[in-house]
Amino acid sequence: MRSRSIRTIRRAELSKAAFEAVVLYGLRGTTLEKVGEIAGVSKGVVLHHFKDKSSLLEAVIRRTNGMLSTSLVELYRHAETPYERLWAIIIANFHESIFNQAVCQAWVSLMAEVPHNRSCQRVQIANYARVSSNFSHELKHFVTRDEAKIIARQLNLLIDGIWVRVGSRVEPLDSDRAIGDLEYFLMRFLPMDEESIQKHRAAREKIENVARIALGTRAFLETAMAR
Repeated sequence: MRSRSIRTIRRAELSKAAFEAVVLYGLRGTTLEKVGEIAGVSKGVVLHHFKDKSSLLEAVIRRTNGMLSTSLVELYRHAETPYERLWAIIIANFHESIFNQAVCQAWVSLMAEVPHNRSCQRVQIANYARVSSNFSHELKHFVTRDEAKIIARQLNLLIDGIWVRVGSRVEPLDSDRAIGDLEYFLMRFLPMDEESIQKHRAAREKIENVARIALGTRAFLETAMAR
């Protein structure tokens, strides 16, 4: 039991080091040797836990998706209404601790691996399905179930597009601007009478304040990064 725990910790450390390597060197420049250097271990230790670079990259993609899920779970703890849960999903994808040019750039590099790696494809398909399901579950409180599925898919595409633009250095966007872009989209597809507008504004403000406190702590970041 103890050896499994140590193995899990080591794999998490190596996937973290691999992600840092992708940020520093890009996907092509990331080697098992460089991952080992960042982690402070030999290439042999990296190979002991991951049979090749492909399996290591799969672990990195799982880790990046896991960071987003961890952020959402934390925000959900404080969300009490469908409005707040909807905004929790949006803000979890764009909180400044995760959404920045270096991380987006690494993510774009990792996505280039997905078409060539079936394991990575399965991980990413599952992640897209989870995000769409989360959105659909909350959107059905505002529109029909069929409309909720369509809007959820569009939101998923919009999130990916923003990450790609920032990661490709096509357009500099900060968290507030990115969240504002999704808000602009939502206002055209959800009921937006005066009462609804006020509820959305209050929900966004509350969840952003929660994220600023809960997701910005060292303890949370260390927990998220260690997964």
